[in-house]
Amino acid sequence: MSATPSTDPFARRSWLIGALATLSGFAVAFITAQAITAVAHGALSRGVAELLGALAVRTLIALGHDGWANHTARVIRERWRRTIVGHLQRPLAEGDRSRLDLALAIDHAATTPSLDVLEASARTAMLGVVVVWATAGWLSAGIVVALLALAIPLYRRAGRRSAQLAAEYRDRRRSLERRQLELLNHAPELRALGAVEYGASEIAAISDAEHGVAIRAIRVALTSSLVTEFLSGVSVGLVAMVVGFGLLRGEISLLRALVAVLITSELFGYVRRYGVEFHRREDAVASRDTLRRSPETTAAERGPLLATENLVTEFGPQPVSFRLDVGGRLLIRGPSGAGKTTLVHTLLGWRTPVAGRVERRDVPIAVVSSESSLVSATLWENVTLGRNIDVEEVRSRLDALGLTGPRFDDLDDVLLADGDGLSTGERVRLVLARGLLAKPALLVIDDIAGVLDEVSRQRVAKVVATVDGLAVIETTVDSPLVVIDGPRIELDR
Repeated sequence: MSATPSTDPFARRSWLIGALATLSGFAVAFITAQAITAVAHGALSRGVAELLGALAVRTLIALGHDGWANHTARVIRERWRRTIVGHLQRPLAEGDRSRLDLALAIDHAATTPSLDVLEASARTAMLGVVVVWATAGWLSAGIVVALLALAIPLYRRAGRRSAQLAAEYRDRRRSLERRQLELLNHAPELRALGAVEYGASEIAAISDAEHGVAIRAIRVALTSSLVTEFLSGVSVGLVAMVVGFGLLRGEISLLRALVAVLITSELFGYVRRYGVEFHRREDAVASRDTLRRSPETTAAERGPLLATENLVTEFGPQPVSFRLDVGGRLLIRGPSGAGKTTLVHTLLGWRTPVAGRVERRDVPIAVVSSESSLVSATLWENVTLGRNIDVEEVRSRLDALGLTGPRFDDLDDVLLADGDGLSTGERVRLVLARGLLAKPALLVIDDIAGVLDEVSRQRVAKVVATVDGLAVIETTVDSPLVVIDGPRIELDR
């Protein structure tokens, strides 16, 4: 598995660029004040030249920031996309983020450098308070500080509310995704019973609730934006009023008055841009946390393939401890409902242990159960999953498992969705062929003996026995299919 990339490789440069951007903005504000003063004193040509120069500098600053943001976003996307394969190599755990969420997480994480630039700019902008105090006095500086202090708790409140709505939105969307998949799985039964409208109504209700949360989140964002705009406008207005009175009394020069007003505008401009981006900041932080969580693979390469210590699953309090080495066998037996599948899912990392721990080597694992799925694609694509495998090897594996006859002769035949048209036994053997062709180090057989006839059972046992170095975990209600001898775990209901 590729190593996780640095989540913030441009941090130092981003902060330097942000600080320089703010100082450059202050310099532009000073040049603009000088230009306006020159025009007011009759030096029109010099004033216009200085204004054009200030405009050019501001344009270059904006272009530089955009170029930096685009470059860093592209580099970070490329780095994270090289690691996403590891996430796709394992099935989604219950309540886990969807594949689309991972793609969105990469896009959000790619904005980190530009957000760092904004934060550095906002922090550096606090120097503007000193400039306002030096040019316009303590009253103007006090107004700026007071309004900044008022803005901070409002930003935090809006940020907390935004985070709550984002979490609620994700929960609603997960609920919608799960319910859609569940209803799609039962679509034939619903259609046969004339209850399709029931499923549609449920999906519509969940979707409406999801949209409601999204609208509330948009309202929070708009409210926070209005607050920042209001505070910015009030601060500039009040400072302008103070320096205006100073000009009337002859206590302050035009240049100093203009510098105070323009610096106040610049200061709140940087703070405002940083404040309104708190939504993106939280998304970026959450996305980096998600991308850091690489697929669960623990234990050293030379350790056991799989080991547990006092493992307790969600199903029951019975602790389980064992060690499975290369080529080893483990039988998990118990009546229906005893928690065999829950234990297997916990061993694979698809469920979270209640207590104890699981160690797994980072090796290919094939899982075969009566619930295993096929894709709506050709027979060849179903058994190879895009791998470069010799045709004769595929044929040999299918023949050995008894998958012969008209429906298996043409590897380019398209299978219906989830193998519709195949018997459960044929689908299970096809999934087993796919798993073995992937050259796994561990094969998990989850209670498939009951869906196979005696001939198929013998074929499966013979094929698995011929794979050198393959470790096998099998769950069964009574008679095992492959794991005849070796350690076993007996579960009680």
